[in-house]
Amino acid sequence: MTQTERPFLNRLHNRVSELMNSHGEPPWFERLIQNEQVAANLICRAPGDTSRRHYHPEHDEFWVVMGGELVWEIEGEEPIHARVGDIVRVPKGRAHNIRTVGNGPSLRLAIVVPDVPHVDVKTGEVWR
Repeated sequence: MTQTERPFLNRLHNRVSELMNSHGEPPWFERLIQNEQVAANLICRAPGDTSRRHYHPEHDEFWVVMGGELVWEIEGEEPIHARVGDIVRVPKGRAHNIRTVGNGPSLRLAIVVPDVPHVDVKTGEVWR
């Protein structure tokens, strides 16, 4: 995908309101930063949406909650109910899934290494 097709990628400054207006209703995903060291992805999900239960074999992942409310279910931990301004980290190798709760959509900024493998807990399928 070219920079023209991804107008928000690697900009020095992005306005969240502009991003949200360009996408409309959830679910949507926008890669904001990608270089050799880090990837940052803005993820918007509708109430009740959940991610697949998965893990990252060699890398931690963390998120900054920017809108709505989410519940992280992390292997070996009590569920974490996170709200705007919270930061959640999942250690490498720990299965997890993320669910949007409440009446409105959620918005979170995911930070991880580029092209980190996601491994589905049930099927073993790997995606990036």
